[in-house]
Amino acid sequence: MLFSSEFLIRFSHCDPAGIVYFANFFDMINAVVEDWFSQALGTPFQSLHADRNVSFPVVSTQCEFSSPCRLGDKLALELSVAHLGQSSLTLTIRGRVAREEKLRARHTIAMISLDSYRAVAIPEDLRARIGAYVEEAPAPG
Repeated sequence: MLFSSEFLIRFSHCDPAGIVYFANFFDMINAVVEDWFSQALGTPFQSLHADRNVSFPVVSTQCEFSSPCRLGDKLALELSVAHLGQSSLTLTIRGRVAREEKLRARHTIAMISLDSYRAVAIPEDLRARIGAYVEEAPAPG
């Protein structure tokens, strides 16, 4: 299953060349992760912090850009789970404008306690909801 959020590329996203400044893509990647937690998993980031006293900081992120995004584009960021570990998950995020892929990212986050700032296991209720977005392994052969 995929989760998708759409972002209108605004003037404030663009550099003097008229294309999205790369750092703004990372802000959009973070936004699609927050949207996914809130809209698809039913667990807004603020409830993780306030009710469960945990957070999901970024452990690692990388992005490959295949084509620029320009002012006025509608960028769809599609999120799936490449790997679900004990306390971390690696997300695959693909960005498309219409049918053209613009970027592909691998984004790893880990659940930590806000008391100790150490990794903690993802609770079973949340793990089950995340599991619906795990990418299927390709068939052998």
